[in-house]
Amino acid sequence: MNLYRSFLWWLLLAALGALAWDLLQPDFGEVVIRWHGTTVTTTVAFFLFACILLLFALWLLWTLLHFPYNAWQAYAHKQARSRLNNGLTAFYEGRFGRAQSLLMKAAEDKQVRDLALLGARQAALVQEDFVAAAALLEQLNQSNPTLAASNNARLLLKQGKAQQALDVMLTRPAMEWSPVARGIAIEAAITLQQFDLARNWMQARGHGMSGKQQAQLQAQYQRHYLAGADSADTLWQRWQELDAQSPPGEAMAEAFARRAGTLGMQHSAASVLLDSAEVHYASASVKALSALAQNDAVLFERLRALLASHPDDADLLHALGSWSHAAGNNDNAIGYWQRAIAQGGGAESWNQLGQVHAGLAQFEQAYIAENNARRVLNGEAPLPMTGITLQQRIAAEAVSEQRNEHGIPWLPQ
Repeated sequence: MNLYRSFLWWLLLAALGALAWDLLQPDFGEVVIRWHGTTVTTTVAFFLFACILLLFALWLLWTLLHFPYNAWQAYAHKQARSRLNNGLTAFYEGRFGRAQSLLMKAAEDKQVRDLALLGARQAALVQEDFVAAAALLEQLNQSNPTLAASNNARLLLKQGKAQQALDVMLTRPAMEWSPVARGIAIEAAITLQQFDLARNWMQARGHGMSGKQQAQLQAQYQRHYLAGADSADTLWQRWQELDAQSPPGEAMAEAFARRAGTLGMQHSAASVLLDSAEVHYASASVKALSALAQNDAVLFERLRALLASHPDDADLLHALGSWSHAAGNNDNAIGYWQRAIAQGGGAESWNQLGQVHAGLAQFEQAYIAENNARRVLNGEAPLPMTGITLQQRIAAEAVSEQRNEHGIPWLPQ
């Protein structure tokens, strides 16, 4: 690209030279200069050439005069970058005092001032030097007010001071917010249940937030929006509003189920989630049904009917175990939870399995199941259960054959 740009530049100079020669060649003209009784006569071409040489000489003189200053500036910038690098390295090595000292020196350079002040402030906060942290925040506010506001708001939000965090963010116009700053403001508004404000900021054009950040904030918004419903009618209206915007995700379905259970609308909420799963099957909706487990044969049969088309879904098997346990059928509950674990179910299935075994006075199995729940959470391999026959193990791991409309079995993925 640089070679192409240089070629165009020289081509332009050649064109200008050719144009100048075409204009001057028929008549070189005459230039007369009188100054203090002295008269100088020359041609237009020589006069233009002399002007170009004079300008070049002035530029060269200016460059030579500024060379020491430019060299000193380059050295200062190099020193500042070195201090910034060493300061950040010291910070991540845990040498916070040295990091703060180096970063404060690096902040004297305008090119790295904002980043250096941020790092020095973090080092001061780690050392609980709140006076220095406040002074550094004030310096950052003079250099970059929006960055200072977002940094201060993030700390306030972590401390549980959502209202103060939101007030700090509102000191700066929303159009100046970075994606991170906007996320902080939205999170503070959600925490304070100012849902209209949070929704407007999330839907603003040109917000610059990534898809991942949007998904996280949307899930948090849905969770708080449903959990904050103070009545069954409000919960139902909010569920319909969110369901019309997008299919229910895990956070949305779980929050709806938990709040419905608190408000005593387990039956209607379970029916709604089952309707959604029957139309557009999603593990999120099925998983949330575990929190709505109840002794209802009709709803249980609808839930079990989904197993024919999704026999290897651990969330569905876990939900069936919860509903069987709620109906007082512990043997079926144990069987479903064992199948859920065999299909990749997590710590929750192990925990429920342990509680049922404990209720049946099967303390050895209960201990192993509870221990496996802890091991799964820690990323360790679970221990084998005792008291399970080979037939029971095969039944737990078996998956019914699925065929398409032509009767041909589906191959495993």
